Amino acid sequence: MIKPYAYIPTLYLYQAIPYSIVMTTSVLMYQQLGIPVSSFAFWTSLLYLPWTIKPLWSPVVESYGTKRKWIVITQFLMAAMFALLGLALQSGAFYLLSLLGLALIAFTSASHDIACDGFYILALNEREQNYYVGIRSTFYRLGSMSAIGLIPILVGCLNPVSSSPWSFAFFILGLILCALAAANAFLMPKPVDTTADSSSGVVYLEVLKSFFSKPGVKAAVAFMLLYRLGEAQLSKIATPFLVDAVDKGGLGLSETQYGVIYGTAGVIALTLGGILGGLVAGKWGLKRSMWIMVLAMNLPNVLYLFLAYFQPSNDSWLIWAAVTTEQFGYGFGFCAYMLFLIDYVRDAKYKTAEYALATAIMALGMMLPGMISGWVFEFLDSSYSLFFFYVLVCTVPGMALVPFLKRNLNSAINS
Repeated sequence: MIKPYAYIPTLYLYQAIPYSIVMTTSVLMYQQLGIPVSSFAFWTSLLYLPWTIKPLWSPVVESYGTKRKWIVITQFLMAAMFALLGLALQSGAFYLLSLLGLALIAFTSASHDIACDGFYILALNEREQNYYVGIRSTFYRLGSMSAIGLIPILVGCLNPVSSSPWSFAFFILGLILCALAAANAFLMPKPVDTTADSSSGVVYLEVLKSFFSKPGVKAAVAFMLLYRLGEAQLSKIATPFLVDAVDKGGLGLSETQYGVIYGTAGVIALTLGGILGGLVAGKWGLKRSMWIMVLAMNLPNVLYLFLAYFQPSNDSWLIWAAVTTEQFGYGFGFCAYMLFLIDYVRDAKYKTAEYALATAIMALGMMLPGMISGWVFEFLDSSYSLFFFYVLVCTVPGMALVPFLKRNLNSAINS
C-alpha cells in the first residue's frame, strides 16, 4: 500500500505552483515590464475569480470521474499552458495575451484544487488528515515559494543573455510541471470514490443546504472572508515594495535578490513554521492552539511597516530577518486556517464540494480586497509605510472573530 508521505509532498507542491505564479509571480513580472500598479493589482486580483466561483463546477468534479483522474488530466494541461504562456509573452500584445493565458491556468488550477483537496480527504483517514496537515502545508508553501523565488532567480540569471527571460523561464517551468504530473500519476493510490453521482444539480443543492445550516455558520463564513483581509492587500503591494526603486520608497531588490531571499531564508523559515504548526495542532488540538497560530500569522506584518519606514539597504540583514520571521509566522499560523476549513466540512456527505465552497469563500476574501489594493496604495500617495499601517488595521476583523469560532469546533481537533 502506498503511504501518504510518498505522494502528499508532490501533490501539494504542484498545487501551489500555478496558484503562486498567477497570484504573485505575475505581479513581479508586470512590475518589471512597466505595467502600472493599479492596473496589474486589479487584473491579477480578478484572476482569483475561478477559485471564487469554483463551487459552480465542483459538483461536476464530485459527480463525474474520480478525483485521481481529474488531478492527472489538469496537471498535464497546466504544464502545457505554461509553455504556451512563454510564447505569448513574446507577442506585441503580451499584456492582453498573458492575462488570458493566466486566466486559463487559473480556471484549470481551481478545478485541480477541487479534486486535490477532495482526494486528500478521501485517501487519508481522520488521524492521517491531522497528522499530514503540517506536511501538506509545508510542501504547499514550498511550491509557492519555489514559484515566487526560483522563477525570479532564473529570470535574473537570464537577463544578460536573453531578450525574453520570462518567456524562457515559463517554458522551463512547463517541462518541470510535466515531470511532476508524471510522478503524481505514478505515486497516487486509487482509493474507492463513493461520492460519484450523475445528479450534479441535486448534489449542488444538498451541498449549499448542508454548508449553510451548520452551527455557527455566520461566524465561520465571516472568518473565511475576513481572516486574510490584510494579507490579500499586502500580497499585491509587497512585491512592488521589495523591488521598487529606493527613491520611490521601495527597497530596490533585483530579481535575483528577491528570489534568493524568498527562495532560501523564506523557504527554510516557512518549512520550520509549517512543521511546527502541524506538531502543535496535533499535540494541543486546534481549539487550544488557535490563538497562538492566529497571532503568529498576523503580527509579523508589522515588519513590512518597519522596512518601509527605515528602508535598509538591499543587502542588509534586516531584510533577511524580516522576511524569515514573516514566513515562519505564516507557515505556523496558516495551519490553523486549513484545519478550520477541514473541521467545518468533516461530517459532510460531499466533503469535496463543501471544502471547495469554503475555499471559494476564502478566495473571495482575497480577490475583492486585492482588486482595490492598488487604488488604495495610490490614494495613500503611493506611500508604502502608510499602506502597511493600513494593512495592520485590516488584520483586526479576522482576529476578532476567533472567540466566536472556538465554541463550534468539532471534538476531533478539540483536545
